[in-house]
Amino acid sequence: MNKVIVLSCVKDDCYSNNAEHFLVKHLDDVKAGVEKFGEINNADKFMVLLPEGMADPGFEWEVKFGIKTPTGDNPYSCQQQFLGKLPRPMIQDDYAAIYEDREIAVILPENAYWLGKNDFSIKHITINGEVKEIAVGSKLGDAIDTSDAKGVLLGGLKGRMVSPTEAADMEVTVDELFNSVTVIPNSACIVDFMIKHMNAAWQFSCGKCVMCRESTLQFKTIVEEMVSGKAKAGDPVMITEVGELVKMGSYCPYGQGMPQPLIDALALFASEFDAHIKRKTCPADVCFQKGATYVILPDKCTGCMDCLDECDEMAIEGKKGFIHMIDQDMCESCGKCVDACDEEAIVVVEGKMPKLPKKLTRVGKF
Repeated sequence: MNKVIVLSCVKDDCYSNNAEHFLVKHLDDVKAGVEKFGEINNADKFMVLLPEGMADPGFEWEVKFGIKTPTGDNPYSCQQQFLGKLPRPMIQDDYAAIYEDREIAVILPENAYWLGKNDFSIKHITINGEVKEIAVGSKLGDAIDTSDAKGVLLGGLKGRMVSPTEAADMEVTVDELFNSVTVIPNSACIVDFMIKHMNAAWQFSCGKCVMCRESTLQFKTIVEEMVSGKAKAGDPVMITEVGELVKMGSYCPYGQGMPQPLIDALALFASEFDAHIKRKTCPADVCFQKGATYVILPDKCTGCMDCLDECDEMAIEGKKGFIHMIDQDMCESCGKCVDACDEEAIVVVEGKMPKLPKKLTRVGKF
């Protein structure tokens, strides 16, 4: 069966601009590499799959347009895009994706560039949105400034989160882990960063397998709850344990790699996540969760127990005639206790916390 070579330019995620860079800066080398790849595979047709909205830079081959997808290097995913369907992969070793009676063979712009140049000495890395050409074997610290960095995300949505020191000492390789590097400044909130990250991970999931589809949704939801006062103290451990299962059970490399940045972030920045979950404060003063802290004012509480009876989470400690207290680890900020309190003793505190009893104290004695 004849083959069609597909130059797939849709595999970049939200952290990488590599494909566009190669098509704008190195188009001739990419074309040469695609043609060499065609000779190797005895192909008689060439096609290009460009992201929607990108102009054809000047190909003589048939051009199709599709959505960016982490499965952009999967032949079946490309075939589905050509047919106007969602780009979901087929992983079986013996499966051959067919388009117009030809078997599809996929090559990415970077691989085509290397093949066209016959030179693997340069790695093209999107560093905080800007593509730079870095010598393979050099230290990453020579290309990025980590002097004011909190963390470094390598490889985008299915990469790794590492400390600035570890990143600076890493040796650049041709591996896709170095397709993108995002330096996170000290002024940033890591929880806020991971909310945006997990929302993108969820949006990029093709939805084919349950492991990836459901875990991206649940992970993004849980991280979002960390800035609304609803997260649980055990959520980081739960995410880490479930993430390891997702890595083993997901259908394709995207689902298998997707949990790692979040798992890494939870380990590297445990105290920052802890501050959001347990104390409902943001060390970077970025998130709004400090306005979601419910407290019982000791000078107004009458010890009536109405709020305690209303709390489904059993987050309120108290007994008749004693000033009640809210356990912030258990409170989900639902507001039911506020509605139940006729004395208007339960309020949402912004900024500095009022002085509160640390143990059960009789009404009027604090």
